[in-house]
Amino acid sequence: MKDTFIYMSTWVMVAIMLVSCSEDFVEVQPKSSITSDAVFSSYTNTNIFLNELYSDIPVGTEWFSEDARANWSDDSMATFGWTTSQNEIARRDYSTSNAPIGNGTWRSHYASIRKANMIINNVEAAPEGTYSIDEKNQLQGQAKFLRAFFYLRLVKYFGGVPLIDKVLSRDSEEGITFPRSSFEETIDFIVQDCREAADVLPEVWTGDRSTRASKGAALAQMADAQLFSERWSDCVITCEEIFALDYSLVDDYSSLFRPETEDNSEVIFDVEFNESYAHDNEVFNSPRVDPVTGVAAGWGHLLPTQELVDSYEFKDGSLGNDEDHANDPYTNRDNRFYATILYNGSDWRGGKIWTFFDPTVQQGSFSNSFDDNHTHQGTLTGYYFAKHLNPKVAPSETTYYGKSVGTTNAIVYRFGEILLIYAEAKNELSGPDGTVYDAVNQLRARGGLQPLSGLDQSTMREKIRNERRVELAFEGDKRYWDIIRWRIAGTVFNKSKGGMRIVVQPDSSLEYNRVDALRGEMRFNEPRDYLFPIPQEAIEVNPKLEQNSGW
Repeated sequence: MKDTFIYMSTWVMVAIMLVSCSEDFVEVQPKSSITSDAVFSSYTNTNIFLNELYSDIPVGTEWFSEDARANWSDDSMATFGWTTSQNEIARRDYSTSNAPIGNGTWRSHYASIRKANMIINNVEAAPEGTYSIDEKNQLQGQAKFLRAFFYLRLVKYFGGVPLIDKVLSRDSEEGITFPRSSFEETIDFIVQDCREAADVLPEVWTGDRSTRASKGAALAQMADAQLFSERWSDCVITCEEIFALDYSLVDDYSSLFRPETEDNSEVIFDVEFNESYAHDNEVFNSPRVDPVTGVAAGWGHLLPTQELVDSYEFKDGSLGNDEDHANDPYTNRDNRFYATILYNGSDWRGGKIWTFFDPTVQQGSFSNSFDDNHTHQGTLTGYYFAKHLNPKVAPSETTYYGKSVGTTNAIVYRFGEILLIYAEAKNELSGPDGTVYDAVNQLRARGGLQPLSGLDQSTMREKIRNERRVELAFEGDKRYWDIIRWRIAGTVFNKSKGGMRIVVQPDSSLEYNRVDALRGEMRFNEPRDYLFPIPQEAIEVNPKLEQNSGW
């Protein structure tokens, strides 16, 4: 992030004043807004305010917290049972008043949208000479990208939402409550914002390659919206436009997620962390016990499931759950498996991770071994998370509690995902032609896997879906939204998450047993749960809002 999101506390207070909460369903202009003249008096001041809008992107909590959004999918689960993913999300027993995506999300996202509108509108209305043409384009382009970012999140959560493209004010004769737009209208708005942003933003920011929205970032977000709404032809065209830009795959998959090599040709848009702006991934998601010191170093709150492990193929072409590999399941796997998951016998931070069931572990002690009933806070699935952890950092509860040390970036969009977006859209549009094979096989080659060939559309569809799962594992909430948009949640979520319980036999051989993970049960009510309910508080304030079906 360099100094992109480092801004003066004075201007943070200004930003808070400008978007302070109101009683309305969206944020409207407060009466004490005289400081807006200062904010929009120069490029420097407006850019500081724009940086504050960037900081609203919630990757710290959704990627690297005690209950990352990956746990909402079937890819992982947390060690402790008090998390949202093991309660409201797993049970789906929330209401319109207490949903995990509720009024807080609704209000915060519209507050961010209001900030974007303030930038777009005030920069446009600024006196001649306040901004150069390039400065105006840069500010408005980034604001439109970020406005689209928050609207895309809202449409995924709720479906069509009210579309606000101006700064609302109580003093205006215009109304401040709006009905919901349709899903398609909301996607149209997002696509238009991304298109207009892409047309004016630079391909590369000098000294800030991927932490500010660029042309490529705007196009990537547009392709994301088009994929989610199944606009296959438009999505293909957008991806082809990205292909013409200066992005490429890096050779080493794991290098994407290491602080020393994460600024590279594959990253399109990310949120950068450093020692001054760090996250808590190392503590919350490291294995429970450091293998060298024996200190209870992490919480293990991203425990990969057996279902995710089974998605990683073997290099001989076998599927991940192939019975021929049942007694040696972790040898000769996809390279991405080793970069993502710690399994029994993994090398880690100068030692070994052992996850086999150990009956000698005493209740109340700490161990990484398989935990049948949460007696020693060990792994519930037989695995630990590795992907975004820094192998050079050894966090401990005694040293790092209260001190964030994670500096691995959160990659929101990268070229590898664009290849998969293109492959899926093109396959759905016209079947698996040579360009589809080329896109998918580039990623498989990096994983050390055999290339695909000779598949029909349906089989290629399943291969692409599996490639998305392994390539993008733990990169935010991508797996969750794939399950939602593919309309497979009724199958995927109405069962238990699985694990691998390894037992050492008297002859020292290992017995591998597939089991249901403790507290791994999931439920999903079709079709209701494909959307979260519109928050009841929002409806009470704005009666024009219609509730989603089933709520």
